[in-house]
Amino acid sequence: MARLDCWFLFWMVVCWTGVQFVSAASGDVTKKCDGDKAMTLSFAGSPTVFLQKTSGGLVKVTNLPGVILRVIAGRTTLTVPFSSPYGYASEKGSQYVVTIAVGSRSNLKTFTCPKPARRSVSVAERCAVAASEKLPCGGSSSITQADCEANNCCYDSSSSTSPCYYANDVTVQCTLDGQFVVVVSENVTLPSLDLGSIQLVDSSSPSCSPVTSLSSFVVYQFPVNACGSTVQLAGGNVTYQNTMSAAITVSSGPQGSITRDSVYKLFFQCTYSGSQDVQVEADVYTVAPPLPVVEQGPFDLELVIATDPTYGSYYVDADYPVTKTLRDPVAVEVHIMNRTDPNLVLTLGDCWVTPGPSASSQPQWSLLVNGCPYTGDNYLTSLVTVDSTSGVAYPSHYKRFVFEMFAFVDPVAQQALAEKIFMYCVAAACYPSATDPCTQSCPVRRSGRAADKMAQMVSSRKNVLLHSGPVVLTADGVQTSRLEQKASLPTGYLVLGAAAAMLMVVLVLAVLAVMRFNRPKVDLKF
Repeated sequence: MARLDCWFLFWMVVCWTGVQFVSAASGDVTKKCDGDKAMTLSFAGSPTVFLQKTSGGLVKVTNLPGVILRVIAGRTTLTVPFSSPYGYASEKGSQYVVTIAVGSRSNLKTFTCPKPARRSVSVAERCAVAASEKLPCGGSSSITQADCEANNCCYDSSSSTSPCYYANDVTVQCTLDGQFVVVVSENVTLPSLDLGSIQLVDSSSPSCSPVTSLSSFVVYQFPVNACGSTVQLAGGNVTYQNTMSAAITVSSGPQGSITRDSVYKLFFQCTYSGSQDVQVEADVYTVAPPLPVVEQGPFDLELVIATDPTYGSYYVDADYPVTKTLRDPVAVEVHIMNRTDPNLVLTLGDCWVTPGPSASSQPQWSLLVNGCPYTGDNYLTSLVTVDSTSGVAYPSHYKRFVFEMFAFVDPVAQQALAEKIFMYCVAAACYPSATDPCTQSCPVRRSGRAADKMAQMVSSRKNVLLHSGPVVLTADGVQTSRLEQKASLPTGYLVLGAAAAMLMVVLVLAVLAVMRFNRPKVDLKF
């Protein structure tokens, strides 16, 4: 369901030869009315001036679009346009109304200018259109007379093809698909209007030219947001506004300039709101997905370390080497860079740690094997799920896991080998297919055959090797490492230690038994 409603509003001003100016004085303010164009107010000094907007409060007059403020010879002149889309002037009946405040916001003054009289046209004149000039209005021959006249058009019941047609007037219509339709007759003014001189606010685009031109009619149809239209939002409604005007021919003489053309200006608008329910029918056709396109090009993968397991921020190059203590969580992320294909899947093979900046440095400790946590570690690596709630655009492009910080130790000397470790991962960008679904699962126990199959599939992908920057252990971490390693002696040492402890316990018990046996007996009688 979609909500859509619209209505339109337009003003048209027609003047005959010459332009009349109406002047009046109100206290210390002088007013001049310039037909349908603007009101000019003049007052002494250069005070602060505020202008009352029709859809808001007072605004200070400083670089307001279309409003002219000048100070000349100690007097201030303010020119306010009537047809501005910003709503500086309102209309009440046959008058334009402008409200200002001079000096302070409380000093309000209201001024009015009469609207120029519009030439009245009878119904017979409006609908007296030659057959060759009749333009269909309403788009259907079955339109009713009521609907036709509601569109400001004329209805001829004797016509079976186009009973509804545009009148000798100006007709503005707002279509449901967001179009202005403006039809102008040359008979709207006296003398007749030069239809070739009509232009919109912005007529530079071909779509802003007439779609139909006859000898006595011209039709414009364009999107409501084109041709220089302005837009306003108010109360859930969207209003689009534009202005149409006709150029005039001016003759200039040594003492002045005149014109004998009609002055024509049309301000029109369409307002759309969401107050009407309309039925929307849609047919959905299932189509096969497009075939993948193979193309050579660079493909970037990246291994980064997050500052914490929430993956809210990451270490950058300047942060390395990163400092950690033993058993601190190290949050690792591998991701595909600069790709927007949602079908791509990032897969991980083996991930391991070395004490040197080479992937083959020894010793090594595994974190992941074929994408699954290494089971030979008492502290298993944790795989982190990446989905639509993880805050990334393409979850399948990411892999995350967390392990607890450790240190490499010399098994003989029981000393930490190095304070730095480096991480390495084998990763691939996989495209799902019948032979490789690009899925990775880590069951609790995997059979030897399943493990071999997974390893074979991982190795068949085009893998790349990624590495991290150095991660450094703190001094406390190294000391703790030695203590923990001493507590984690090899199995042989543990067995010998346990046997020695048992032997000592047996000896102590034997000594106690002998002492008890040889102790003299004392009988206590009461």
